[in-house]
Amino acid sequence: MSRLSDPHPAVRLLGLIVLGVCLFRFSLPALAATFGLLLAATALSGGRDALRALRRALRRIRWLLLSIVIIYLWVAPEPPGGGWALPGAADIALALRRAGVLIVLVAAVELLRQTTPVPRTAAAIVQVLSPLAWAGVDTARFASRVALTLEAVPATAETVTRAAGGLTIKKRQLRGWAEAAAALIRDIEERAPREDDAAALPTLGPPAIVDWLLLAAVAAVLAALTQWPG
Repeated sequence: MSRLSDPHPAVRLLGLIVLGVCLFRFSLPALAATFGLLLAATALSGGRDALRALRRALRRIRWLLLSIVIIYLWVAPEPPGGGWALPGAADIALALRRAGVLIVLVAAVELLRQTTPVPRTAAAIVQVLSPLAWAGVDTARFASRVALTLEAVPATAETVTRAAGGLTIKKRQLRGWAEAAAALIRDIEERAPREDDAAALPTLGPPAIVDWLLLAAVAAVLAALTQWPG
């Protein structure tokens, strides 16, 4: 497999960081184009299953997205004369941009999670944060926790659904939810990784020149997208 289709894990992580830095300067068209590219990459990497996983990830943040829209449409705007006023076009565009930033970030993180195994993601975090090791920071432990958290979020959501028996809160009595919570705790304890497993990280070699060139190309594209007019 070529390096272009399988970039170094540290380069993938750095690309995600560069994306996060640039996102807040993106216009709505740039956000839409970036999300479209991430959607295409997700489909190419895992087909329908990957797209379904992305849809579930976006569904989990739907209330947060609604909160962002409400805050920027009705709470943040301050009419010149005081009091209350309907949001204007600029307020609507700002609300959509802030929600779009979160959607793109979730799609990018989900793509990284699907295409990079947890141990390699953790090893990449260790590599990127290696300068902090000189200050006494336990980067390996931190990286393991971050990578395992990324992997555990969708798994935990499925575990909650399974423990609840597929019933909604309205259909369950308090006792039923207590039983579901107990089942969830037992399942988590059984599946919890051991300390030794979490600490065992693969050794990654340094990124190749083509990896750095790919990162530079991605950074250039993202920088160009920041100039896309809204």
